[in-house]
Amino acid sequence: MANFQHAYLIGNIFFLAVWLILFLYRRDLRRKMLFLSLLIAPMGPLSEFFYLRDYWQPQLFNGWLIGVEDLIFGFVIGGIAAVIYEELFGKKYAKRHLPAHPKWMFAVALFGITWMFVGNLVLGFNSIYVSTLGFLIIGASFLFFRHDLLKDALFSGLLVGGLMFLFYFVFSLIFDGIIQEWWMLKNISGIIIYGAPLEELMWGFGWGFVAGPAYEFINGLRFRKS
Repeated sequence: MANFQHAYLIGNIFFLAVWLILFLYRRDLRRKMLFLSLLIAPMGPLSEFFYLRDYWQPQLFNGWLIGVEDLIFGFVIGGIAAVIYEELFGKKYAKRHLPAHPKWMFAVALFGITWMFVGNLVLGFNSIYVSTLGFLIIGASFLFFRHDLLKDALFSGLLVGGLMFLFYFVFSLIFDGIIQEWWMLKNISGIIIYGAPLEELMWGFGWGFVAGPAYEFINGLRFRKS
């Protein structure tokens, strides 16, 4: 196995830089960004319980099975997906709010855990497909009640997916052969688009699709009309 021990940690610098730019650019979105980042950060290490079984096996700088890299990635990708649509499209919140759904967080958490265990461990589907479909289902449940968040969900998905593509395009050039070394390509499609595994782009879209409108849905926030 090639020595890519620090590749995951170095790769996180890209996402951390994007996170910092978004955080500094819009002061009014910092609370939302921190909330989602802190909420999702522990999901990074926890999700590896599934992904390490059938999707990928990255090297970590400390040699542990689950490391700080997963925590950092969860933190930054949570915050990025939460605000990237609002920042790039200059969206601001209206003063009048809609009914909030704070209890939805617990329902989503329960569904997500159950979905992963049943889909991956019981039915045997690959964890990356199970999680991506789970994101889309949860995002669709938000849109069922809040049709006005459709653009937020779609554009957040496309933007996060595009960010993942840009990252892997550069990442695979810097660390030649890392995709073939870390990803279990025989378990997935094996399609690599300019260095980016197709499943990473799918995951990025799915994550943006659910994380983009999540804060607005839970807190009953709506955007000002353009």
